Amino acid sequence: MRRTLTALALVASASLASAQGDFTLSIDQSNSNFNWSGTSSLGAIVGNPSTAFQMSGTTHMILTAAGADPIASGALPGTGDAAVIPDLRGKINNVFPFLPPLALIDVNGLHLAFSASNFAIASNGAFTANVTVTALAGTLVVTPLGSSASSTSLAGLTSTPQAQTGTLTQSGVTLSLAMPVNTTFPFSDPTTGASGTISIVGTLRAGWSCAPASTYCTAKVNSLGCTPAIAVTGGASYSSASPCVVSASNIVAQRGGLLFYGFAPSSAPFQGGFLCVQPPTLRTTIQNSGGTPGGGDCSGTFAFDMNAHIQSQVDPGLYPGRDVYSQYWSRDPASASTTNLTNAAKLTVCP
Repeated sequence: MRRTLTALALVASASLASAQGDFTLSIDQSNSNFNWSGTSSLGAIVGNPSTAFQMSGTTHMILTAAGADPIASGALPGTGDAAVIPDLRGKINNVFPFLPPLALIDVNGLHLAFSASNFAIASNGAFTANVTVTALAGTLVVTPLGSSASSTSLAGLTSTPQAQTGTLTQSGVTLSLAMPVNTTFPFSDPTTGASGTISIVGTLRAGWSCAPASTYCTAKVNSLGCTPAIAVTGGASYSSASPCVVSASNIVAQRGGLLFYGFAPSSAPFQGGFLCVQPPTLRTTIQNSGGTPGGGDCSGTFAFDMNAHIQSQVDPGLYPGRDVYSQYWSRDPASASTTNLTNAAKLTVCP
């Protein structure tokens, strides 16, 4: 038994993972409304016909827990992809209003990312971040009056960092971001010599929801012909007072066993079944399956409150946003390996 448990043990350094969760937030296009304005060396840039646009796609946040606080600080790593919808259409009006515009200014296929170094998040969700906006893709097309169009790539163009005050609030298993954006991009067109700025103003709204628990992998049929099954009741959480019980049924009665977990899935042959959690793994305390006195049937069960374990902070690797993969191991002396394995469960630690 010691050899088996050692095979399931965690490499000590693995539990010292940084308590920073990477959250991919989906942008709420219908509520992420912006306007743009522009200046140029040839005159003001006005909408053709409108300056209104929205954003769609994703943005990323790195959130850090501290003590009992699931969201103490955050950062914007500059990943994700916020697409500008629709393309921006502008023009520079002629000083003689009855004549065609001096130039048409179009920004096509603009995709943006947001970055900011670490910033504090208050208990009410308020924060102030020094945000830089970077163009991941996009093309500036300038069509001067009487001349052919010229195109300039905007990829890699960055704005001047600006302090933005927003909120990141939690409701149940959902996070909601509201981040005002007020930033300016410089531009130049080497063909025409025109230069200027385009400013965008609006509010980026995005959200993230904690995924419900799910099961995967294949259980090992035990020596009595029963297939043990793992189950999860409740949601894993860094702060919720409600339990998250990971349980197992159809276990050989009156046998020892335990729940072990790690941070990546697997499906590798192991002791006549499958090891469904990629090592290194961490084991919990040994339990007795109970059930019929004297054993002889599959009335045994196990149960473990994952939330109590998370909130004890005994394992700093269990932080908000982390995916956790777990499986039950138990004694089964009548089997060739003398052990048994359930299928596995995937949980995401909610804030």
